[in-house]
Amino acid sequence: MILSISCLTVFAILILFFGFIKQRGFIIPLAMTAIILSAATLYYGMDVGTQFSAQMLDSAGKPRILSLILLGIAFCILPFIQHYQSRGNEEVGDFTGIFLLALCGGILMISYNNFIILFLGVEILSIAMYILAGSDRRKTRSNEAAIKYFIMGAFASALLLFGIGLYYASTLKLQVGSYPNSQGMLLDISILFILCGFLFKLALVPFHFWAPDVYEGTPTIFTAVMSTIVKIAGFAALYRFIALSGDSMPGWTVWFFGLVILASLLLGNILAAAQKNVKRLLAYSGIVQAAFILMGLVSLQAKTEYIFIFYLVAYSIASLVSFCVTHFVEQQAGSDHLDSFAGLYKSNPFLAIVMTVALLSLAGGPLTAGFLAKLFSLFQMARLDLVVLTVVGLVTAVISMYYYIKIINSMFSGSADQRWDISWTYKTVFLVLCIVTIVLGVYPQLLTGIL
Repeated sequence: MILSISCLTVFAILILFFGFIKQRGFIIPLAMTAIILSAATLYYGMDVGTQFSAQMLDSAGKPRILSLILLGIAFCILPFIQHYQSRGNEEVGDFTGIFLLALCGGILMISYNNFIILFLGVEILSIAMYILAGSDRRKTRSNEAAIKYFIMGAFASALLLFGIGLYYASTLKLQVGSYPNSQGMLLDISILFILCGFLFKLALVPFHFWAPDVYEGTPTIFTAVMSTIVKIAGFAALYRFIALSGDSMPGWTVWFFGLVILASLLLGNILAAAQKNVKRLLAYSGIVQAAFILMGLVSLQAKTEYIFIFYLVAYSIASLVSFCVTHFVEQQAGSDHLDSFAGLYKSNPFLAIVMTVALLSLAGGPLTAGFLAKLFSLFQMARLDLVVLTVVGLVTAVISMYYYIKIINSMFSGSADQRWDISWTYKTVFLVLCIVTIVLGVYPQLLTGIL
């Protein structure tokens, strides 16, 4: 893990330097090289300082798989950051360098064994995202999004840090693990604060209120980063905490997660259905999707770990496609309002089709990865005899089709003033992501087999 993070850090500094001297042609190729090298060191198990890293970081098993997934999604995002360079924006070096540093924070969150590493990862990722949220500084909405994200993120970090402090007071250790002889009540309170800190970062009810405004104001490419990279890192960190805690996790956490899931499913769907702004709609739908992912972490067992990872992959792919298509529509129409998507099939059939595949996956449509992801999560709730969550999850999954189909209906109806196109590079990324979505929907063993 240390070698992987070092690769990203060194290349991030190089990219910031090339951006400073205005050699922007090297930036995206360097970033892609950094991610490929970082992924290679993880895949082949190459590392340095293994004695130290064994105590602080875990570079094997699920952390390695989740880190590779994170880097894979990041690699798909990079070509879209290139779009800023084609517009003549001289800050593309800053954006790309900070994006790579955000990946360093994400990998730390995925692989930590120690709370110090967790908090370091959270802060690296968070600070990078605060900057990217306000990267379009000429627009008031972007500045507002950055400030809101910073204030809410600081509050979430405070909750997490307070929980870590209580955890240390209870166990006298910062190493995450099972401590059955620790002080019961104090440990329970610390776990509650730590979980609330995680849920804040993941925008689950009742810690969701920052997400719609921040998603709407942030430049759309970086909104895609929030909905993929940040979600993968956040859920992986929560999974790591639950998995390492073992017997220290109190029984009430099942009901705590149950209430959060129930509230997120109901409130997220109600608010999403009322939206006319597509980015806000996707923000509220992201709350619902996060609730389904959380189902895979309720009463976690080794044989059920694949559920939340499969859902994370399915959601990240569909969310990335949805936000990136929204970015191009916003560039063309000047708005991300639902009306901007009217007639998209006539003006750009390719984007309309890939957006349809992504939305159907988010809705849980058959023959998509999202369908099996929802099925796995609901089966997990049924297996645990959580009947209310199973029924509510099934009903809300059906209801969510309304607001996804609302976007699809808009794209395939209405007239278009003129046809427009996008680069073959973007088309290739979209096509690969859609093919993966359909393949995983037909043959899930391709992913579950390695989990």
